[in-house]
Amino acid sequence: MTHNLLIHEITPETPLWTCKVQIVDIYGPAESKERKEYQTKATVYADDIPSYQKRIKLYHTFRITGGRAQPPYLRYEKPLSAFNWVLDKKSIIDPIKTDDVDALPPPTKLNITSFADIKRNVAQTMATDLTKKEFDILAIVVNCSPPRYVATVEKRLQELIVVDMFKQNLTFTIWEEGIIENEGRKLLHQFREYPVILARRIGASRYNGVSLTTKFDTTIQIDPPYPQRRELQAWVTENRQILTSFTLRSTSTSGFLLSVPMDEEIVPIASIDSQQDGHTFTVEAKITFPTDLKKFYVLVCSNCGQDVRYPTIREIDCMNCDQKNLLVPRCRFDIDLTDDSGSTIGIIMDKEGEKLLSLTAEEIYKRASDPGNYPSLEDVRANISNKLFHVRAKKAFARPSRTTSVKLYIHSCVEKQSFTDSLPSPSTINTHEASKRKQKVHPPHITEEAGSLKMKQKLDPATPKKTN
Repeated sequence: MTHNLLIHEITPETPLWTCKVQIVDIYGPAESKERKEYQTKATVYADDIPSYQKRIKLYHTFRITGGRAQPPYLRYEKPLSAFNWVLDKKSIIDPIKTDDVDALPPPTKLNITSFADIKRNVAQTMATDLTKKEFDILAIVVNCSPPRYVATVEKRLQELIVVDMFKQNLTFTIWEEGIIENEGRKLLHQFREYPVILARRIGASRYNGVSLTTKFDTTIQIDPPYPQRRELQAWVTENRQILTSFTLRSTSTSGFLLSVPMDEEIVPIASIDSQQDGHTFTVEAKITFPTDLKKFYVLVCSNCGQDVRYPTIREIDCMNCDQKNLLVPRCRFDIDLTDDSGSTIGIIMDKEGEKLLSLTAEEIYKRASDPGNYPSLEDVRANISNKLFHVRAKKAFARPSRTTSVKLYIHSCVEKQSFTDSLPSPSTINTHEASKRKQKVHPPHITEEAGSLKMKQKLDPATPKKTN
């Protein structure tokens, strides 16, 4: 006869027991919890793994009979309970249907760490000890890049930007190929809907200040059935306009993710001189640009990109790369930015310039070279007249020997209404100050509480190693 027990009542001396549990995490190809949310880790070894892989499912309830309880392996991680379980072919796994009255309700217990605490932890930890640190996070994915290959380490990576419940954002790098192919692929298609992820056993590094990174046993769950996730999703609905703006600001023209603050600070043009050289900021301004079409492009070497002082396309012997190449047009022009406090000049180029004009560099060149057969830019000028733009810019580094009126390098120009008109229910609160305006986002109140059946191929785990 077996005894129906709770997790904390099971010890190595318990002769034969049954415990009703719910699987809340599966890694290494699962953590389990019961109704009172006591938690333990169950391990399946080697040849037994395929049998369990076919049977266990996340957030399903099972009756487990005939497992072995043993003291946890304490070298690398904090145990969830006094004893872990070992399951094998002598154990019995009885599934309970989700609509059965005996099925356990969705879990509520999480042991998540805020991003502010992660930053403090990293600052207080020696570099040699940082690889031993592990965190669980619950966060909103606000941006996601496609996977890219890193030749120096001969691996692929994928980057996310995630925001936690306290409106702190961090870059999260995925190195594990299995996660990139599964959860990473899903997030690349879903991130514009701002899914919530539960990432367990992740590491942190000092790359780009502080950033997050996967480890060999990291798991990522998309929209897990925790009440904390529902609270975050409600917050997303209320603040979608701010999140959309942040997604745009955190994407460079080349597609790489940028580390920018969550709060968008609008800097008056009159205050630009007080900004640090090289510092990136946002101004809200109207845009005007030159009337001469020839001022909207430069001709560059098609091989190395060196610009030349020549008005028409031809073949040249490039003085930079020392090769004979054809000149090609590159979009580059100055724009005047004006707000209530003053005006300034910025330079915009390449894809951002083409996007603002809705013309390619080749189309600009054709209009300038053959005005009789191509229209001027009056249609473009009329289209942006009296519109406000959020302009993400960087102050040019001071060059005393150079006499130029250009003060800003423009990273992006986004029409203010382009990310608000299409949203169902924007809810932005603006506070006006003498020197700046911030879009305020009120973080949701989320309680932090904790979650593990683990499968592995070896008896002793390898030393955890953070992949950079």
